[in-house]
Amino acid sequence: MKVLEVLHTDRVDLALEAKSKEETIKKMASLFAKGALLTDEQAFVSAVLEREVHSTTGVGNGIAIPHGKSTAVKEPAIAFARLTKEVEWQSLDEKPVSLVVMLAIPDSEQGNTHLSILSEIAIKLMDDEVIIKLNEAKNAAEIVEILG
Repeated sequence: MKVLEVLHTDRVDLALEAKSKEETIKKMASLFAKGALLTDEQAFVSAVLEREVHSTTGVGNGIAIPHGKSTAVKEPAIAFARLTKEVEWQSLDEKPVSLVVMLAIPDSEQGNTHLSILSEIAIKLMDDEVIIKLNEAKNAAEIVEILG
């Protein structure tokens, strides 16, 4: 499964306002819920927050890739947010986060689907040019094109 198959413009927010990692995760989960991709929004948020307890998804360079595997997720999906203000994420480089790519993965697909999407995203986000483009994108369609 490829990123382009699971990232859609209706799950892109270029001006997400949040004061914390938890608030960011909750607001991004609502992007999945609006698209009827979750059977239980709170259960999904709990899965993502539980994942954060084990190790940070703040990968550095102002980026976080939170993800949750849950029976509450109907099908694999990605949401993207550019935050209006950086938030603390306990990132590997100890810097705050302004770009967030969230993955929602059904429990039934946690193996290959999860790893292939996560690795595709991670590889793209290692490219400084991609980060610049994500920060400068004017609309959701550009974000999908950059990450797709």
